[in-house]
Amino acid sequence: MIRDVADRTVMGRYVTAVRAELAAGAVDDDAAKAAGTIRPDADAEPKDEILRHLPDDGAGPDEDGPFLAHDPIVSLMQTSIDERLREDAVVEPEDPEGDGFFERVLDRLHPERYGPDDPRWITKIAKATLKRLAEGNHPFNPEPAEYAIADDARLVVVGDWGTGLERAQHVARHMADAVTEATAQGREAHVVHLGDVYYSGVPDEYDRHVLADGWWPVTAAQSEQGVTSWSLMGNHDMYSGGWGFFDHLLADPRFARQRDRKNGEPTSWFRLTSPSWTIAGLDTSWNPDVVDKGTRGVLEDPQATRLQQWAAEPGGGKLMLLSHHQYVTIDDTRGIGEDLRAKVAPMAGSRRVTAWLWGHEHRCIGYATDEIAHMRCIGHGGVPVPSRPPRDVLPPPAVWEVTGSYEADGQRWGRFGFAVLDFAGGRIDVTYRDDAGAETHRETIS
Repeated sequence: MIRDVADRTVMGRYVTAVRAELAAGAVDDDAAKAAGTIRPDADAEPKDEILRHLPDDGAGPDEDGPFLAHDPIVSLMQTSIDERLREDAVVEPEDPEGDGFFERVLDRLHPERYGPDDPRWITKIAKATLKRLAEGNHPFNPEPAEYAIADDARLVVVGDWGTGLERAQHVARHMADAVTEATAQGREAHVVHLGDVYYSGVPDEYDRHVLADGWWPVTAAQSEQGVTSWSLMGNHDMYSGGWGFFDHLLADPRFARQRDRKNGEPTSWFRLTSPSWTIAGLDTSWNPDVVDKGTRGVLEDPQATRLQQWAAEPGGGKLMLLSHHQYVTIDDTRGIGEDLRAKVAPMAGSRRVTAWLWGHEHRCIGYATDEIAHMRCIGHGGVPVPSRPPRDVLPPPAVWEVTGSYEADGQRWGRFGFAVLDFAGGRIDVTYRDDAGAETHRETIS
């Protein structure tokens, strides 16, 4: 992350500058193409259609920690600025010791270049953003990937990991250790990302934040030996239309199993089956609306129908769901997706779902209800958020919370982390580990 790009105030100035560029008609051709993708039958002038979908004031709601816009256009703007700063300027780490998490731009050419006050720079950013917006959304694959795993397999699960930050790489190293440990024990190992590569999931961000050497915790050699890799799509992956997710991330040989059996095409949802479990990885982010903010989970058809079929299969074992978006929360109920809740309600009400793991919120919290006994938010893989002290009483349905922290940039931040699930027939022994490799919580799901 580059400090200016992850700063809400700076991004607010960029949004204002791009709005002015649109209003002046400086990028009409690009605006027309983008507007045609957003609303092909809209009566409004193209620039007005784009302006209608930009925040009216600033860059959007404030964030805890670095600003990661919950708006597809602003997020694409962040991607465009980040990419062009890396292409045109010199980017260096601000903290070579790794205690901080920002990079900075060293502009050695002109003190006013590469900022919201430079008209030529703003035109370049506006055009790049509109070009990506005009690409629309990648088609949804209605067929899932399916793969059989052993009854004593290990799943290593992380969420919201794709920031490319130093401590996110620490998480990756400890995940890699968990994979190596499993294979040394003769266990199958499988790694799952619950989604979100920042800022908007374009190919370059997958290359730098996920696929670069030493990042994704599965090596090419391990993949050839049977260690599998899986990823769900988060709202940030969808902000660039999902093209980078489907056509770039899933094209990496380590993700080769994430293809449907019918046509061999990459797919954003999957089913892993063991003799004792059905593990359904659901895509709760794909949406036909290219300017949807993705803050609430949805469930594109035919996922709900297929999920009900899987749940009803004789001998299907216990059912675990994986998703990006949450089913319950104690932090931001505005993020609850009614479409997702309604479509899963029949199975939840019948107590068919044993466990559900998700990300999206950048915390590690356990939940339990009468319907689903084991629900876990594992969204603390790579996004810095201010730490908070342990709460004397957790509001229901929360039952436990990880609150470890570290200090950087003069503030205390919540530690990143991941989960290791060791299957043993109908039981799963789960350990939660942080970016230092320390165990933060342990439990059994059965």
